[in-house]
Amino acid sequence: MSGYLWRRIGQALLVVALAYSAVFFILNVLPGDPIEQQISNPENPITDEDAAALRAYYRLDQPAYIQFGVSIGRLFAGDLGYSLNSGQSVSRLLGEAIPSTLALASVAFVLAALIGFAIAMAAVFAPWAPVREIARTVPAIFLSVPAFVSGLLVLQLVAFQLGWMSAVRDQGLRSVVFAALPLALPVAAPIAQILAQGLANAYGQPYVEVLRAKGLPSYRIVFGHVVRNGSIPTVTIVAITVGELLAGSVITETVFNRTGIGYLTETAVRNQDTPIIQAVVISVSITFVVVNLLVDLVYPLIDPRIRSTDTPRRMTAARTTEGAPA
Repeated sequence: MSGYLWRRIGQALLVVALAYSAVFFILNVLPGDPIEQQISNPENPITDEDAAALRAYYRLDQPAYIQFGVSIGRLFAGDLGYSLNSGQSVSRLLGEAIPSTLALASVAFVLAALIGFAIAMAAVFAPWAPVREIARTVPAIFLSVPAFVSGLLVLQLVAFQLGWMSAVRDQGLRSVVFAALPLALPVAAPIAQILAQGLANAYGQPYVEVLRAKGLPSYRIVFGHVVRNGSIPTVTIVAITVGELLAGSVITETVFNRTGIGYLTETAVRNQDTPIIQAVVISVSITFVVVNLLVDLVYPLIDPRIRSTDTPRRMTAARTTEGAPA
C-alpha cells in the first residue's frame, strides 16, 4: 500500500507540473508576446514605472526557457507574480478570493451529496414504483439545465420575489447557501445516478438474502451493508466533481455577484492577465490532485479488501467489485 501511495503522489506532482508548464508556454510563448502587449496596452491603467518594473520582473528581454526557469524558482518560493493590470501581488489577490470560493464550493458539495443521496435512495428503495421512476428522471433534468439558467431562476425567486436574500450584498451563510444551490444541482446528478446503480447492484447480491435469513431488519441491511458496498463507485465520482464545482464557480459567482476565484478568473481572462490565469491553474490543479489522492486513501476505509492491493490494476478492480458484506 505504501508503494502505491508513493506512486500516486508522484503522479499527482507530475500532473501539476505538466499543467503549469502547458499553461505557461501557451500563454507566454504565443506569437506577439501577449504579456508585453498587455503591459503596453494604452487602456491598461498601470503607470509607466509599474510597466517597466513588470518587464524587468518577468524578464521579457530573455528567452522563454529562462523566463520559465525563473517562474518555477519563484513558484517554489511562493511568489506567484504580479497582475499585469493592477500591479498587485497575485498571491494577495488569490488569497482574498479563495475563502469565498472555498465556502461556496464546500456548501455546494454538501448540498450535492445530500441531494444525490436522497435521489438515489428514492430511486432504489422507495416503496412506490412511480416515485422510483420519477427519482430516476430527476438527474437528467438537473444535467439538462445550465448553471446560469438555474442560478438566474434562484436569484429571481429568492432575491426579487421572496426577498430572502440580497442580490448585491453578501449576507453570510444565507447568501452562500442560495448561491451554492444552482452549483450543486448538476453535481448531484451524476452522484445520484452512479450511487443508485451501485445500490441496486449491491442490493441484488446473495449476501442480502443471507442477512435477511439471519433476521437483520431492513434498515440495518440497507445502511449497514448495502450503502457501504454500493457507495464505492460513487467515491470516484465525488472526486471528479471537485473540478466541476471549481469550473461552475465562474458562472455562479458572476450571477450572484461574489468575488471569489471564479470572478477573479473571469476578470483575468477578459483582461488577458496571464499571471493570474497561471496562478489559478496551479491552484486548481493542486486542489484536484490532492482531493483525488485523499479519495484513494479513503477506499480502504470503505472496503477493507482494498487494503491488500499493491498495484493500481488491482486497486481499480477492487473499486468496481461488488461482493460480501462489509
